[in-house]
Amino acid sequence: MGYMRPSAETVFAVFPLLAVGITPILGKYVDYHGKAASMLVLGSILLIVCHLTFAFVLPMFKTSAFGGVIVAYITILVLGASFSLVPASLWPSVPKLVDAKIIGSAYALIFWIQNIGLWLFPLLIGKILDKKNPEIVEGLANGTMSPEVAAVSYDYTAPLVMLACLGVAALILGFILIREDKRKGYGLEKPNVTEK
Repeated sequence: MGYMRPSAETVFAVFPLLAVGITPILGKYVDYHGKAASMLVLGSILLIVCHLTFAFVLPMFKTSAFGGVIVAYITILVLGASFSLVPASLWPSVPKLVDAKIIGSAYALIFWIQNIGLWLFPLLIGKILDKKNPEIVEGLANGTMSPEVAAVSYDYTAPLVMLACLGVAALILGFILIREDKRKGYGLEKPNVTEK
């Protein structure tokens, strides 16, 4: 959108704010009301909507800096909320899905996969950006474009669509999890705390 880098950094800085406030509330909700698998599905839907908003809606506000900033802030806050839905519902679900004897291995596997993603996807996004923005890559290589100008000149549509596709994959897996919960009775939709 052509925002200066400090402006974009400020918008992204609010990413965890809503998550910080609502994650404990969501965790308590799962404990007392259940619906963990449904919350995973909701988090996936919000993830898809947010990335598609960044890819296609936010650029419509290129001529309105104020409107663009409002859309960016709202979208990043909702994205933070979608990220809080996942741990609040996923972590309490693991003991329901795996045998207690291997719970440590299950959590280790989850963190291992998560860390592979944290390593791999920035590399993948960089490759996509280079492929989709060859003029910027060339300008950086021959010195006609500074890194600061390049940072606000990239077209980020393709990486954002890729991230939305990951949300679609998570959504599909969420529906599969709900189906398996109904078939096998894991209790993912049931509360963890049962009042006597």
